[in-house]
Amino acid sequence: MSLKKLDAGEWLVDCRPDGRDGPRVRKKFRTKNEAMVFERRIMGDGANGEFEKKPKRDERRLSELIDLWFKLHGRNLKKGEACRAYLDRMASHMGDPIASDFTASDYTQYRAARLNGKWGRVRTDSDGKKDGTTSPISANTANHELGYLRAVFNELERIGEWSCGNPLTRVRALKFDQSEMAYLSSEQITRLLAKLDEDPTDVGTIARICLSTGARWAEAANLEISQVRDGRIHFVRTKSAKNRAVPISAALEERLLQEVPFKSGYKATWTAFSLIATDLQLGLPKGQATHVLRHTFASHYMMNGGDILTLQRVLGHSSLEMTTRYAHFSPGHLAEVVNLNPLAEARGHFVDTVQSPRDTSQHKQSNITH
Repeated sequence: MSLKKLDAGEWLVDCRPDGRDGPRVRKKFRTKNEAMVFERRIMGDGANGEFEKKPKRDERRLSELIDLWFKLHGRNLKKGEACRAYLDRMASHMGDPIASDFTASDYTQYRAARLNGKWGRVRTDSDGKKDGTTSPISANTANHELGYLRAVFNELERIGEWSCGNPLTRVRALKFDQSEMAYLSSEQITRLLAKLDEDPTDVGTIARICLSTGARWAEAANLEISQVRDGRIHFVRTKSAKNRAVPISAALEERLLQEVPFKSGYKATWTAFSLIATDLQLGLPKGQATHVLRHTFASHYMMNGGDILTLQRVLGHSSLEMTTRYAHFSPGHLAEVVNLNPLAEARGHFVDTVQSPRDTSQHKQSNITH
């Protein structure tokens, strides 16, 4: 490097920041101080004879990043173990690429294969035997996978363990039709409870908890006696990680104080409910077994005049947007559509947009006087 005063009184900086084989930088300055400041800035540590080395290529594979994410963050999540298993399968299906080489295109090709049935759940015939084919995943499942893997890169970047950017930042989630949200009628509820009470498990009581409080099946099935007190059920360790207390009737509280903790576990009661609901032919949409009880509670609550904000607190939703799915069950919701549609016999008042000459003159006079 060189700092030289020219005959004209100017100072010339002539240096190579990256060493003798790097690009040459030459610039003139009016004063020596300006030249020295520029030289130090452009050279950095090179001013001391040390030049910055190019960063070493990150050779870690996707599975290594997943392991690191789990160690530093994922193990503290409520479903961290399940999420890690999901991520490990994804990495394996994609060939466990070097993470710094992994691109959005690589992921979208993997997603397309999953949506076409590759690496899906093995199908079974009517006799329960595997037929060798796999079923494609849904768009909703694909969006969950995208969210899981995107979160790994985001979290590692946030804590300084990854510096190559998130390759999935610009990958968009898939759009899909909202699933049908079925609920049971009063007649169906009566038939269902009568049939559930014939089962030797605790399925009948657990179903009553769900119908009375909007609880999820796991929350009700894992209930402990300490959670039932003062005319309320105190739900803890919930999906949203927030505790909530929901009032119950005296009759239900007395029943729970006699039966809780339940002798039958979550899996046994869930299976019993699913089989009985199928036998009764309730017409439930695919994927909605015990969860129909939560929908039934919320739907009847709104139909009977409940308010949406209270329902949000009872269901434990983190945002009101999730609860507004039930708003249309309210008796007053869009009720005026019946009276104000163009085929209604007695329509409500509407404003005539055409003014008569008399109306116009009165309007002008009013403007003058005011």
